Amino acid sequence: MPGEHGTTATVAAKRPDLRLRCAALATAAWARLRPTGNRVTGYIAVGAVGALIGTSLAVGAGASGTRPRLADIGAWLVSSEKGEVAHAHGLTGAVDGKVVLPAGMAGHPVSVARDGDTTLVLDERTGRVVRIDAAQLTAEQSADYGAAGLQLVSGGAYAYVVDPAQGTVQRIDPALTTPEGPPVELGGRPGAAVVDGDGTLWVPLPDEGTVVPFVEGRKSTAVKVAEAGHDLTLTLAGGRPVVTDRTAAAMKVLTVGGVQGTFDLGEAIAGADPADVLVPAGTDGSAVPVLAAGSGDLVVVDVRSRGTTHARMPVEGHDLGAPQPLGKRVHIPDESTGRLLVYDTSLSAPAEPVPVTDGAGELELFVRDGLLWVNDQDGAAAAVIDADGEVRHIGKYGADAPSARGPGDGPVEDSVPTGAPATWVQQQGASPGGTAPGPGAPSGGASGDPSDGASGETSGPRPTQPEPEPGAPGSPQAESRSGAIRITFAEALGATPRRYVLKGAAPDQTVTPEEIGSDGPFTFEVRGGSCEEQYSFTVVAEYGVGKPSKESAPSAFARPCVAPGAPRELTFTPAQGGHGGTVTWQPPQGADGSVTYTINGPGGTAEATGLSHSYANLPNGRISSVAVMAGNAAGAGAAASGWIDLRPPAQRMNIVHNRPDGRDLGIRTLPHSTQGARAGAIPSGQNPEVTVHCNTKGQEITYESKTTDVWARLTYYDPALGKDITGYVTDHFVESRLNPDVWECE
Repeated sequence: MPGEHGTTATVAAKRPDLRLRCAALATAAWARLRPTGNRVTGYIAVGAVGALIGTSLAVGAGASGTRPRLADIGAWLVSSEKGEVAHAHGLTGAVDGKVVLPAGMAGHPVSVARDGDTTLVLDERTGRVVRIDAAQLTAEQSADYGAAGLQLVSGGAYAYVVDPAQGTVQRIDPALTTPEGPPVELGGRPGAAVVDGDGTLWVPLPDEGTVVPFVEGRKSTAVKVAEAGHDLTLTLAGGRPVVTDRTAAAMKVLTVGGVQGTFDLGEAIAGADPADVLVPAGTDGSAVPVLAAGSGDLVVVDVRSRGTTHARMPVEGHDLGAPQPLGKRVHIPDESTGRLLVYDTSLSAPAEPVPVTDGAGELELFVRDGLLWVNDQDGAAAAVIDADGEVRHIGKYGADAPSARGPGDGPVEDSVPTGAPATWVQQQGASPGGTAPGPGAPSGGASGDPSDGASGETSGPRPTQPEPEPGAPGSPQAESRSGAIRITFAEALGATPRRYVLKGAAPDQTVTPEEIGSDGPFTFEVRGGSCEEQYSFTVVAEYGVGKPSKESAPSAFARPCVAPGAPRELTFTPAQGGHGGTVTWQPPQGADGSVTYTINGPGGTAEATGLSHSYANLPNGRISSVAVMAGNAAGAGAAASGWIDLRPPAQRMNIVHNRPDGRDLGIRTLPHSTQGARAGAIPSGQNPEVTVHCNTKGQEITYESKTTDVWARLTYYDPALGKDITGYVTDHFVESRLNPDVWECE
């Protein structure tokens, strides 16, 4: 297979040499070990390789009834046309198991929901859900949900079927594939849903501008994320749900309690058609790439560090899919050519495209176990790419992989070729005889003068090499930072420039360094400017000696700021008597530009420019959550959370006016002298200390020519009974209404 282990192999349907397979396992593991230098890790890896080689020997022996242990670092790849799913090894690209899907699914579009050891397959045309049994390499457990266009998602211990047409969600048993309850109405038409690692389902409802979470299988309160009718798409970024509002060019981090961060995606995304804004359904880390397919503007937002990188890709004439990050590279499926376009953020430039298929085709991308998997459902081709950019091509149609077919069964399609398309061999430069020409070999016949077959000696003067022409630097990459924009670029090709200078800085911005020599480093830092403004720059290569300067294409627009972090020291101070109070906080460290604060608390959302927000007319006796986010033009960071505690504080007071008249002071279960029951009494003539919890309105009582309807709720320790008695006493005998520290009861 071309490009695998540095060799070019002939495509064939027979089993590859077992020694080569074992050598490939050892080579891949050693390549994994090499960068760390960790000897203990190395011994473990080598031991694991030994186990894998042992498994390969057992499988290679072809023992009847043997079931292989599939690689832990691997993924299931669908072949829709053949109606089967192949399991590929992530370190070698070898197919180590296959499962034939039930009859009738071949040729249908299918989707795979992967979570841990559970793999479910949905027939998108019929609504049938099938579970892959990895131990037996079968797909016999299934349930039919009887509708086309369903979504199947799983995570944690939960799996769900989402019906966009009916606007429902149904929880299913991931092991049995059968329903675990009736469909639940969503209240709108859902978009594509995701499930986080805890099993919480997140369903966007674009018509309502909300995202509905299902916690432990139960529908929870919808989270408002956008104006009604905005185009919403969800991404699971490192396990965290993130919604991209493609209409407003904003990205928001979600929790069940609400929005926990928001990011402005800039003018390039805001000016794009929402349908052309491409976002992945999931990423392995906290970086989420957003691509405007029409312009090639690429924005990578790290929702954890709050950093944003802006770049441009040459995409004219390409039919692109959603980008997928892995390490420092962003991979973009080009379905018009069957390749992956690659942007390397560490080089600030596009990298060499990765061929996957032999022509146009729809490519599925996902990251699993730190590897990027690429699959063409409609063909034999797939690939796996590691964080260093090494590509291993996968031939899904190979007939030698273990499966649940009986010993006498033939392959599904004998005529389907195995391995990579033959054109890959040609692209790698292999000659018809199987030998690739060396890098310095001529393209014609024998080396030397092709006209006379001599030994290569030529007569006459050798032609001089033309002097390289001046070239332009690569399109700059702009990275928003706190108070600055970092500009990186690829050096100019061709002639060596005398220096590089940055063009486009505003009068209130400073550029460091003022110039860069021909040997780099190829990075400028632009400090200053306004967070409310966006800036674009070009890099000019100056050659001197009469040679023209060359200017790069402009960078994408960026702001000299990042979304601020969480506010600090969030506190709540209740008002006298309760029923409200004031939430205060300190600004986040290093906040740039004009900072505004969004407060989510009782009654909804409020905004403030200062460092406090007051509440009034709230009921006492309750605890409410409050969260404050700091925001600027770049977005808002994480929220600081706290509590609005309006439980009345207990006060120590003494009973008053309890005369020694022979009548004890009754403690009632209700604030009424005749309703409720008598909970206890304080003996006549005693005025002990009691705990007053609060006061409330009740029966109007007149005592010694004074009238009040206030009753105190208190606790009295009765020494005769040896226990506390809690109830109500008319306030004539407490006078709690005169104590400002006694609050009204709930």
